[in-house]
Formats: sequence, C-alpha cells, structure tokens
Amino acid sequence: MIPQTLGALAGFLALVAPGIVFELRRERRRGRHQETAFREASRVALGSLVFTLVSVLLMTALQTTGARLFVSPADWLTRGEAYSREHLTLIVVSVAVELAVACALATGFEAFFAHRRGEAATVQQRSAWAQALRADRPPGTRAWAHAQLENGTSFYGYVRSYTPSGPLADRELVLEGEAMTSENDGATKVIGEDWRRVVIPGSKITYLRVTYLDAATGEPADVAYATREVTDK
Repeated sequence: MIPQTLGALAGFLALVAPGIVFELRRERRRGRHQETAFREASRVALGSLVFTLVSVLLMTALQTTGARLFVSPADWLTRGEAYSREHLTLIVVSVAVELAVACALATGFEAFFAHRRGEAATVQQRSAWAQALRADRPPGTRAWAHAQLENGTSFYGYVRSYTPSGPLADRELVLEGEAMTSENDGATKVIGEDWRRVVIPGSKITYLRVTYLDAATGEPADVAYATREVTDK
C-alpha cells in the first residue's frame, strides 16, 4: 500500500524511522548480512512498532500527570477531522516529539545491547578496494597499482577510476599514466606512451597491490604508509 497524501507519507516515514535507525546503527557494529527483503522489512517494522508504542506510552503517562503538552488520542479518535483542524499545531508538535523519543529509544537500546555483546567497534561498510584506493590514500598523493591477472599478465599504473563495491564480476579498474607498464612472460613494456588508459575487469584480477606516490614529484609517499595488497574476492 502506497501513501496517497503528503500527510500519509509523512506519517508512514515517522512510523518506520525508529526501526531504520536501530538497523543502521546495528549494521555499523555487526556488518550487513545477506537476507531476504521480507525479513529485513519485517524486522524494521517490528522494531518501529515497539519503539513507537513505548514512546506513545511515555507521552501518555506524562499527560496523566496533568500536563497538556500533547494531543489527546481519545479526543482525536472521537472527534476526528474537527479535532485535527482545531489542534493542528499541537498534532505536529506531538508527532515530532514522539518521533524524536522513539528514535532516541532505538539508539539507546542498540547501544545497550551492543555494550552487553562487547560490540564497541564500528564495522566499515566499504570494500577493500575503496579502503586501499581512497580511504588510506594520504593527502597530496596518487594511488599507483599493480594488477596481477589470472593469465599471468601484470599491469602497473596510476589509478584513474574504479568500481568501489558490488560483486567482483561487476567491478572494473582503470589505470593510466605515461609510465603505465604491461608485463607478460617476463617481458616488460611501457605502454603509457601509446595507450592512454587500460580498463581491467575485476573478475580477472588475481590480486591488486597499491602504493602511494607524491602527486607532484611521483616519488614514494611517507614510508609510514606501506604498500597494501588487496585480495577481497
């Protein structure tokens, strides 16, 4: 069922937001697992329902103390549209507070369970290619890569672009530079003077070695950054 009005869409997003917050924080610590869309959606919906109900109960309990800070669910259900027109601002404030409380509960419960399981570290949702070619690259440097192919051929060159994630069969690596080199059966040939770029399918790469050269001089960067070998098949 698709929401037909802006208000219905906003209400739907507010309802599922706590479950999404819980799942996103959970994936940061445990990584993402392959599962069916139905199972993932069911977990988000169940989490959202629980956190929303707890949030509504807390707000209702606050109302019973005599404070009239939020809408009255009973009056809203009884009078319907007339109540909505008369208390539109109060309804908006109540929904915003409920959403904030529910998301805070989701964040707090996730942190509590993570602490009990000892999951203090954050899992990076990136591939080894993205880590080595972008995240680990020092400022002012370029990534120089050695791609070893299945047939024994090697290519050396500056990394022009690459597919950062997804199945290895769908990834591609592009090398460039005047010093770009091809090596096959012990014969080494500089091909950068004749060919501008080489596009290498990720599925053909046995391993990928990366180092970082100064972008201005072409000299090796700080020795603290060792050459990295990527084998995330």
